[in-house]
Amino acid sequence: MRATVSLAASLVLLGWSTAASAQQLENPRTDYTAYTRPRGRVALGLLKTDLGVIDELLIGTYPLPWLASIPILKTTVPNVYLKARSPWSGPLTLALGGSFTYVNAKALAQLADKDADGSAVSMTGEFDASYRFDERFSLSLGLDYARLRAIGGADEEAGSVEGATTGHTVSTRALGEWRLSRVFALSLLFRYLIYRAPVKVDAMSSTPALTVTGDLSAESTQQKHFTLVPGVSFEWERWELNAGVGYGVFYLPVFGLATAKAWPVVDLAFAYRFDIYH
Repeated sequence: MRATVSLAASLVLLGWSTAASAQQLENPRTDYTAYTRPRGRVALGLLKTDLGVIDELLIGTYPLPWLASIPILKTTVPNVYLKARSPWSGPLTLALGGSFTYVNAKALAQLADKDADGSAVSMTGEFDASYRFDERFSLSLGLDYARLRAIGGADEEAGSVEGATTGHTVSTRALGEWRLSRVFALSLLFRYLIYRAPVKVDAMSSTPALTVTGDLSAESTQQKHFTLVPGVSFEWERWELNAGVGYGVFYLPVFGLATAKAWPVVDLAFAYRFDIYH
């Protein structure tokens, strides 16, 4: 009886491992890892949409800034990101990625002075290394850089006010994923904020009789550095869902900048997968 139970348990575990391995190879997690989509595969989601142009190159965008800003800012917020991974096969995968976001803040005139205008540019970069120890467990390490530069101005009858704001952060992270079956996996995300630049403001105010310039900077004295987010992943035939809840430094979606204080953190990604070519 014991031999039968042991054999049955071994077969179940073997089946889980085989299915988990197939799932990791066919539809690996692309957030916080060095992995990309297979050639021609689309993951369509409201939070993020991406396409595997080729096996080693991923291109994507964040739909919400395109859509949600229309009724608020009366314009769109274009954004795009890319990730290129190493071409070799094996347990170790390396990747470089980055994103670009442009915000035309002239639409804010709907909420303020009709002559107000401005813009903001956000850029991020990342280096990822993922290692698959076996058919079920993988570990990914990453280094992230995010920079935001905003330039704004407002013209009035009495004069003008112009300024520029810059900020950037550098952080590192680790993601462990343990796939228990073809559908279900456990994950643990750890992030550490290495550096957060002081907020810098260069401003100028001018009238026909007077011009005032200023160079100001501000830095929080109570910066937090750690973020820990346990989570789960579900990978169905067409749908995927990654969700986690934790606590620590919060990273702004799309822009990638880190906050100075610790907050409850919710990590969420879901999408529908389909192939448009092979």
